[in-house]
Amino acid sequence: MLFAVALTTALALHASPRLLSPRAHAACARSTVCVAQATEAQDALIAKLRAAPLDGLTAIVANDMKAIDQRFFLRLAELADAADDEADRDSIAELASSVASSVETLLRLADEKIQDDGSKAQAILQIAASESGEFEVPIPAERAAAVRAAIRERGGSLDDGFVATIKAYMSKADKDGMEGLVEMLREVLQLFAAERLLALVEPRLEDGSGLAAALRAVLAAKPDEWEETLRGQVATAEPVCGPLELQSALQDQMGEVVLGMPSGSALQALLAEYLNELLERTRVIVAELA
Repeated sequence: MLFAVALTTALALHASPRLLSPRAHAACARSTVCVAQATEAQDALIAKLRAAPLDGLTAIVANDMKAIDQRFFLRLAELADAADDEADRDSIAELASSVASSVETLLRLADEKIQDDGSKAQAILQIAASESGEFEVPIPAERAAAVRAAIRERGGSLDDGFVATIKAYMSKADKDGMEGLVEMLREVLQLFAAERLLALVEPRLEDGSGLAAALRAVLAAKPDEWEETLRGQVATAEPVCGPLELQSALQDQMGEVVLGMPSGSALQALLAEYLNELLERTRVIVAELA
């Protein structure tokens, strides 16, 4: 009974689209080699799950979620039918129930995270909007400053999910032909990237130094103000800091911080893109001054 409940739950939870086209999937299913390889992979995962402590099961399920589908539970059913004794059958049934429960928990948590990320994104966008709820491009200076302050206040709670949510809004707006909204959302991400980079690098800076002042000034500027701001910091008769010093800080210190973030994350990708754009502008000016 436990196994039947687990299998039913899993089938309901995992009606996910196939990675292969129907034709390719059918061809693969007819291949003895393909089926054997799939069964071998399923058996390896099942053995891994059976050997894991109960409190470590969810982590394994999370890492191998793509492999836990209808075929996985059908394989458990086959193993249960082929079991030599009742104890082994009960053990497999309990595993199926535990895995199904873990999947359900992970999906619920993922849904809650999506809802939370959406709420955080909406809160920031409300600050960027006018009192009547309309958006302007570019975001007026007063509201842009308020957005920055809100981002600083929320700190690390705005993470990958926040970035992914704003990018999803951008994608939807782009498909709908809402160019103004796309630009406004891009500006929000730019403000976020600037504030996050500043928060990450400030602990490494000497307070009161020219470099710290120059970095703060540059990161406080919008991308279309970068050239003017950069020149004002490093290309005047009395520069705030040396051009190579600023370039080195952007390239080495900030680059090191960004590279140290989880690889492939949406947050890392955003900060790397922003930093690379800023570095390109900086290198042009440094080359002119050389």
